Amino acid sequence: MKIKFNNIWKILLLAIPLIVGTAGFCMAGEKLLDAAFISLCLYGMEYQDPPVNGLVEIARWIAPLATAGGILMLFASVRRSLDNLFRYMRGGSVAVYGPKEKTGEILRQLGIRGISGGEKAVLAERYMLMGTEEENLAFYSQNSQSLKGHVTYLWCSSLRAQENINPDIRVICPEETAARLFWQKYCLYELSARHGHRMKIVFIGFGKLGEELLLQGLQNNIFDPGQKLEYHIFGDGASFSAVHHEISQLQDPVVFHHSLWYNHLSLLDEAQMVVVLTQENQLMLMRDLLLASDREKFHVFAAAETRFELLSGQKRMEVFCWEHGAGRLEHILGDVLFDKAKRINLRYASLYGGAAETEKAKEEEWQKLDGFTRYSNISCADYHEVRQKMLSVMGCSGDLENLSPDRMELLSELEHIRWCRYHYLNNWRYGIPENGKAKDPEKRVHRQLVPYEKLTEGEKEKDRENIRILLSIK
Repeated sequence: MKIKFNNIWKILLLAIPLIVGTAGFCMAGEKLLDAAFISLCLYGMEYQDPPVNGLVEIARWIAPLATAGGILMLFASVRRSLDNLFRYMRGGSVAVYGPKEKTGEILRQLGIRGISGGEKAVLAERYMLMGTEEENLAFYSQNSQSLKGHVTYLWCSSLRAQENINPDIRVICPEETAARLFWQKYCLYELSARHGHRMKIVFIGFGKLGEELLLQGLQNNIFDPGQKLEYHIFGDGASFSAVHHEISQLQDPVVFHHSLWYNHLSLLDEAQMVVVLTQENQLMLMRDLLLASDREKFHVFAAAETRFELLSGQKRMEVFCWEHGAGRLEHILGDVLFDKAKRINLRYASLYGGAAETEKAKEEEWQKLDGFTRYSNISCADYHEVRQKMLSVMGCSGDLENLSPDRMELLSELEHIRWCRYHYLNNWRYGIPENGKAKDPEKRVHRQLVPYEKLTEGEKEKDRENIRILLSIK
């Protein structure tokens, strides 16, 4: 994405005969331009006179080697261009940019579809920018016209997906991806049901990982209208609480502890889940936790290279290698989740706006959405995975024909709770807009941000219709 050191080195190697030869001929009395011209002739072995000094002798021998090297590099470049063109013409191509330690594994997973982008925008169907945030944003800015209309996956931890306003860009936040994967893997429905939907979940450490895990948990761990899932966090949450100032509207309490975890050992022992998010000195931390607490299991977010083989009590640890999981191709692309979100949006557009249910209309309707609404559909699609697991545990197939009125009402209320939480976490609040409509996006006010039982029957029916739509999308 920027000129690499080895490319500069190649240029220098090619230029050495010219530099050395010019210096030698100048020392022999030639004018600078004449010396440079004669030195250029060395590359084609057209200089037949005896060398006038040692520098010219050196240049005479290495110039043909530089010529051969240049031809080989040119051949390699042409071969690479043809190979990239072949991969593009096969369909499904993805051009990948960034350091080799990141792109190597992704290109291996892509196989014949993968194109190593180098420093410029090559021809491809999609693009993946995996450098630093500054490099990725600079590259996209410089090549925006070439990338326009192509889906671009942009690696960035500073932005969440919903804050992106460009529908062609998919912001890849590894911490957000890891959080989503964690709650998918460890769906808490059965555990929550066994405890009467009264649970305590403890985070040790917070930071970016903790923020994303909490946001995803609050939107997906919704199992019962009367539940009380407490999130106890040992970490600095001052900025998070200040930014998400409507979080108090949620019925699941979020408690930030100002003292350290070892002052609350009873809480650790009684909690239904303890998640270790601290990344620094993790081996030492786990040693202390295993010794201080009697709980049977700790869930540990660990970097791929973290080793616990020698740690006593490691059987009490459930290690989640978050960097490895977040870096896998299927999770970066996320096409299944996005496609489901697009189909949900298209169904709404068809029912309420008369849009045709075609592939073309699906993309067109998606392009019309702002980032907030787009991500609302993604949140909806994400929670639908939880809903389907719940129905499976209940012994229900999820077919509309077999869904009892009581279960329909339960699912409708839970979906309304999720919808409210999504808005609260983005600092919307209840209110009646001055324009008389249901919502005012500029002031982030919505008249339906109320408990389910306070909705009108017509508004409840809209929630029921949402469930019918979601269950009809496979």
